[in-house]
Amino acid sequence: MRANGPQPRLHRFTLPNGLRVILDCRFPQPRVAVAVHHGTGFRSEPPGREGFAHLFEHLMFRGSASLPDGRYYDHVHRFGARANGTTHQDYTDYYQVVPAQALERALFAEADRMRAPLFTETALAEQLDGVAQEIHQAVHARPYGGFPWPLMPGALFRTFANAHDGYGDADRLRTTTVADCAEFFAAHYVPGNAVLTVVGAADPEATRALVERHFAGIPPRPLAPGPVLTEPRPTEERWVECSEPGITATALATGHRLPDPAADLPAYLAHAVLARLTAEQGPPAPGLSPVSTSCGFFGPLDAKDPDALMVTALLPHDADPKQAAAAITRRWSDWAERPPAEAVRRTVRLMTAEHHRDHGDLQTRCRALGRLEILFGRADLLDLLPEHLAAIGPAEVAHAAKELAQGPVTGLVLRPGPGRTRPEVSFADGDTERRAAGGSSPAEDMPEPRPLPPYGPPFVPEPAPLCATTLDDGLRVVALADHRAPSVEVRLRLPLGPYGWREPAGAEALLRRALARTRAVDRAAALGGSLSAGTDGQWLDVTGAVPPRELAVWLAVLAELTAPHEPFPALPDGHRLARPTPQRLMDDAVRRHWLADAAAGEARPWERRGGVLVLLGDVDPERAASLARDALSGRPSVPPRPAETDRQHPLGGGLLVLRAPSEPALHLTLCAPEPPAGSGDAETTEAARYLATAAFGGYFGSRLAARLRRVTGAGYEAYSGRDVALEIPRVFVRARVAPHLADETLAGIREELRRAGVEPFGEAEVAAAREFCAAQALGAFDSPAGQADLLRQLTAAGRDPHWLPRLPRLLREVPAHEVARAGAELFAAAEMDTVLFGNLAADRARELVPTPAGHG
Repeated sequence: MRANGPQPRLHRFTLPNGLRVILDCRFPQPRVAVAVHHGTGFRSEPPGREGFAHLFEHLMFRGSASLPDGRYYDHVHRFGARANGTTHQDYTDYYQVVPAQALERALFAEADRMRAPLFTETALAEQLDGVAQEIHQAVHARPYGGFPWPLMPGALFRTFANAHDGYGDADRLRTTTVADCAEFFAAHYVPGNAVLTVVGAADPEATRALVERHFAGIPPRPLAPGPVLTEPRPTEERWVECSEPGITATALATGHRLPDPAADLPAYLAHAVLARLTAEQGPPAPGLSPVSTSCGFFGPLDAKDPDALMVTALLPHDADPKQAAAAITRRWSDWAERPPAEAVRRTVRLMTAEHHRDHGDLQTRCRALGRLEILFGRADLLDLLPEHLAAIGPAEVAHAAKELAQGPVTGLVLRPGPGRTRPEVSFADGDTERRAAGGSSPAEDMPEPRPLPPYGPPFVPEPAPLCATTLDDGLRVVALADHRAPSVEVRLRLPLGPYGWREPAGAEALLRRALARTRAVDRAAALGGSLSAGTDGQWLDVTGAVPPRELAVWLAVLAELTAPHEPFPALPDGHRLARPTPQRLMDDAVRRHWLADAAAGEARPWERRGGVLVLLGDVDPERAASLARDALSGRPSVPPRPAETDRQHPLGGGLLVLRAPSEPALHLTLCAPEPPAGSGDAETTEAARYLATAAFGGYFGSRLAARLRRVTGAGYEAYSGRDVALEIPRVFVRARVAPHLADETLAGIREELRRAGVEPFGEAEVAAAREFCAAQALGAFDSPAGQADLLRQLTAAGRDPHWLPRLPRLLREVPAHEVARAGAELFAAAEMDTVLFGNLAADRARELVPTPAGHG
């Protein structure tokens, strides 16, 4: 989606209270992103309050003077928006993505909790429980928990700020009081220690006025002294060992100090390229496993100095951790003398392309701008990084490799053992007794609540330049302009056809062979792009991106990958898919059931008729479509088979039971073909069915969701949706349920199906679903990648590609009585087939789902 003309890249200003503001209004969007970064993270915690910054992040969502009792989320839930927060070494960020009409409400919510958060005993107790559960899941309840973070800082660093565990101890955190929370807020959450970022708004002057209206009145406060982060680099090797029961292999992590990005950005980026290269070049020595790497504990440019480059690996049974670390060092020593020049250039191209793609996303861009500003005072660095990366060549990477090879290693080893052991961490800068955070005292009187601002008018998406054409073999090509990032998103979807629907494992095996034969993934990477491919039993999907100048070559690789070079392979009896989900297995069973009376057909691969290719990005749509025609026409193909859309599927009401003795939950799918649309307006009918599906079970306010909230016990979820099975539009209801709730779950779903016919959706139900869905549909435009994904899905299901920007308006305008009628047609009129997956005997299944004679 393109504005009439690009705005200046960034608008920056500072309010009198010290709050820095960054506005990016170059490409106005139907939704906007808002982020607040506070310059305090877990390195700001004083001794005795380990984990407090993370706990405080949770508390900031629980209420403020004008939005008490969790009402912060009112505008988020109402409009299908999203909001979250994260805690890092040197900052904590809070971010939202909301419809443009809710921008002022989002700014109001952020300003209110910066001005007057509410800390109550009840909220504190709830969040202490939540944080304790999060710590348990991340550190204690999973294999290799806490490895390498938060264990590595204690091995690599010596001062409390850098070395302590940012999660903290759950039991010690329970000594936190409401007064502690107020003290921490007063000391650290001051306007002069924060950055507000807004991305996607249409008018920078109007947005500035809103920011000043809601934030300028927050009084300035003095900031508590920050932590002292400076400490000497290690001068000798350090090795720390611990053990964990229940793991099968020894894990190794090595930590290495990074250059200070504020002082020497080129050296830092050279280390970032080296880290990526180390992971991409395979095992460092024969007999060792491939390694993973990270530039920074939480990613590149995510912390002030000091930060660490980490290398992690699972070691073979007989491997010595110190010898494995030495093999990594030898590789760096070799590269210091003979850097792999072409590999360096390839990695730089990939990192540059990924940077462009990632930051075409509304939320990602907003958070990155605020992060770079709060850490380095350089929000503009986000758009300069590709230029800085391009300057990194083999010589710079060789110098980085030499530094790491000659520096001492800090090693962390986690071995299998009978018990859980963790190293004791000592700090070089004093005791660990609790001390006050410092700063001014919190105000005793809570400010008065302020009136909530109204919502604005909905943003109407403007159709972008688009070219749609159909190739001779029936493949639809949709090309669309989007200039937010210098990249082209490519999405291909091809139907597997009758043989692939019957033999999904054969389709997957054929795709693996084609990927290996064509080396498509490596060839796409060499272009500075990406390519991945997979099958889901219904479709072959190829997903990728490429710099615009390389689009023609990328499309040639795609044509070679999908050309029908060979028939389906003969698979041994009992061949199974790799790790299929319960939903995948149930859908495979439905497809086989609906194909029961159809001829097997020719054993041939996927076909282009009924498929779609989407090209979306920084390219002229006509040119992109022409390149696709040139690349994909004239390739070997198979004759089109007759369409099977008119063939009747087996009589509904069937029962399919898939036994899975090791599955702890019961999964079920109820589905049926959608009824014909009738003679009415096609777009109105589609919008009505969209809303009816949401009102029945597609969002938090649906009938199924309301029933879910009435069911006691854990492990229950149910939702409805629509898709395509074979070539048949399908409506479905899915559920996952604890076995002891099976009867209640199925009875509840049957009752809701009946209600859809005898108690049609009312005006209030439709209005709530309408507001939610119309606003949520705007999320399709948050990023080029997300828009390409949705265009592929919709056009493969038979939708007009022009329908997507019209969808929000159609959802707002479709009459409520049409939605009620659509609900009855979809959910009450059809006899649905039922698929059960779990540890369920056949007689028990028949008790749950009585079937007509001849079915089961």
